[in-house]
Amino acid sequence: MLKDIPIDEITRVIGLATAPAFLLGAVAGLLSLLNARLEAIMAWSRKLHAIDKDDEARNWLRADIPRTKRRGRVTETAIGLCAFCGIVTGWMVVLVFVDALFGLQNSRAVAVMFIGAMTLLTTALFALMHEVRLSMGGCAHQDL
Repeated sequence: MLKDIPIDEITRVIGLATAPAFLLGAVAGLLSLLNARLEAIMAWSRKLHAIDKDDEARNWLRADIPRTKRRGRVTETAIGLCAFCGIVTGWMVVLVFVDALFGLQNSRAVAVMFIGAMTLLTTALFALMHEVRLSMGGCAHQDL
């Protein structure tokens, strides 16, 4: 059953929801960056696949196809981790308000969700770092 909540308690709950809102902003920014990187990877992959096998001047660039595929997979993983982080964070905000409205004492669940969201975000950042390292190694890139 819904309980009566004083305005100072509502203000406190809104304050508690502020930190996850900043986390959601960070996730949105990282998703935007990862999406841009994935678009660039896909464009490079299309250029590599468009090289005719008989084109001796540029055929050596096709050796970059496996690394480009790996970069795409790593970036997709990072995007998935970020999206899941955003979902967990959103549910965490919902749980904070449900806790305040119904007095369910879900503080442990909220703490576990925050730890999970931060773990997902950090893992996504590690994946981004791995993709950046992959992008810097291997075949020398030239304009096609």
